[in-house]
Amino acid sequence: MNIRSVLNTGYSTLSGAKADTPMLDAIVLLAEAAGLTKERLLASFPGEIDEKSYSRFKYFLDLRCSGQPVSYIINRKEFYGLDFYVDSRVLVPRPDTETLVEAVLETVTCGDSLTDVLDICTGSGCVAITLKYINKDLKVSASDISGDALKVFKKNCINILGYTLPVYRCDLFSGITEKYDIIAGNPPYLFDDEIYKLKKLNWPEPELALSGGKNGIGIAKRIIKDAVHRLNAGGYLIMEAAEPQMTELHGLMDLNGYDNIRIRKDLAGRKRVICGRVKKR
Repeated sequence: MNIRSVLNTGYSTLSGAKADTPMLDAIVLLAEAAGLTKERLLASFPGEIDEKSYSRFKYFLDLRCSGQPVSYIINRKEFYGLDFYVDSRVLVPRPDTETLVEAVLETVTCGDSLTDVLDICTGSGCVAITLKYINKDLKVSASDISGDALKVFKKNCINILGYTLPVYRCDLFSGITEKYDIIAGNPPYLFDDEIYKLKKLNWPEPELALSGGKNGIGIAKRIIKDAVHRLNAGGYLIMEAAEPQMTELHGLMDLNGYDNIRIRKDLAGRKRVICGRVKKR
C-alpha cells in the first residue's frame, strides 16, 4: 500500500471514532510507525509502506480509537520546541502552559536579581526544564506529590538537560523550607463536575493532575496562602488557571498580601496566567 492510501484509511478510521483532529493524528501516528519525521512522510506520498510499519500503524489506530491521546501512544509531546517524554503517569503538556513559561521569563527579565525558581505541581517537568534550558542562570527546583510523575520528570531532565534538577516529593509546600524569588505552577484546576464527565469518557490522564475540587481552585487557594511564606520579599507567584477563575484568584491574592497582580492571556486570547508579587516587608 502506498502512503497516501494508508493515510486516507487512518483518517477515515479516526473520523469514524470522532477524533478531534483525525488527519493530524493519522499523520503523526503513521510517521511514528514508519520511523519518519512528519515532513519526510508527507514528502513520500507516492512511496510504499512496508508491512511491519503498516501493522504498527494499525495498532496505533486501535489505541487512538480507544481514547488514548496521541502523545501517550508515541510517548512524546513537543513543548516550547522541546520533546518531552510522556505517559499515563503525567498530564500531557498543553500549548496553553507555554504562556506560564513566558510569564516567568518576562518576570525574570523585568525583575531585580530574580534567580531562584520553584515549579510546583511539576508533573512531566515541562515548565521547570524549559525554564532551565532557556535560561541557564536560573536556579530551578521542582516539586510534585506523585512519585510516578517524578520518575517521568527525572527522565525528562536527563533527556533534555543531561542532569536532574533538584526536586521534592511533597504535598505542595510540605517539607519545603527554602525560599524562592519565583514560585510558578500549573496546579490542577478542573471542577468536580468536569472530572466526573471525563471519568465517564474513561479519560486516561491522572485525576490527581486534573482535579481542583468543587470550584476548581481548591489547590490554587492553598498555594496562594502558603506561597507567601515560601517567597522572598518582592517575590512572585505565577500560576496557570482557567479564565472563569481569575476574578476569584485575583481577590485571594489581594487578601493574602500580594500586589502588582496581573493576568496574562494565551494565544487564543483567554485569561490563562495570574501573577502577583509579595509585598516588600
